[in-house]
Amino acid sequence: MKKITPYLLIVAVIVIGYFVNAEILKQFKQSENTESLTVTGKKESINDQLKTLLVYPKKKDLLEFELWDFNQQKFTKSNFKNKWNLIFIGYTNCPDVCPNTLNDLTHLYQALSKDLRNNFQFIFFSVDPMRDTPERMKAYLDNFHDDFIGISGKKDQVDSVVHQLGGLYSLNTEEGDYYTVDHSGRIFIVDPEGRRFGILKSDVLQSQDKSILVNELESLL
Repeated sequence: MKKITPYLLIVAVIVIGYFVNAEILKQFKQSENTESLTVTGKKESINDQLKTLLVYPKKKDLLEFELWDFNQQKFTKSNFKNKWNLIFIGYTNCPDVCPNTLNDLTHLYQALSKDLRNNFQFIFFSVDPMRDTPERMKAYLDNFHDDFIGISGKKDQVDSVVHQLGGLYSLNTEEGDYYTVDHSGRIFIVDPEGRRFGILKSDVLQSQDKSILVNELESLL
């Protein structure tokens, strides 16, 4: 009986190891599934589905807020509904990043078909409302595209929305009247349900060939 015991131990170890490995594999697959999303009815991993967009695994509902647009109309969470929203945070006195990014967004917008444009809103979100009045923002955006929307608001509301989007900014008011503003350079995506969806890679936006990006934006519909 003593001679048999080691063999029984070996068999027991093999059996236990089998079930432990099976459980680990099961948990790994479950973990993979939590980082998948459905856009066109097919469940795929994020990396397999989208190459130019970075999508959050969990879509977070934005809290209610109240801003204003460059037509001096109230702009709230409801203005995001029924549209895919591409939002760029900046300010009109920005010397380089803002005009360059808005120029890239203009080229992207022009690359969209007319039908596709109807499903998207391109939004310039100023974090410098002390200088960026509705009139100033409207004149500024006229240099890029008539369909672009300019929004801003009181500082507490601006801070809330920027934080919810996952952005950052800092007013360097100690520099005097001609102060600069440090801000995020990404394009934030809010889906038609008013949820934080993801971000657009800046290097993709800057590329001359917008076809892949256009195709992926179309795949969101």
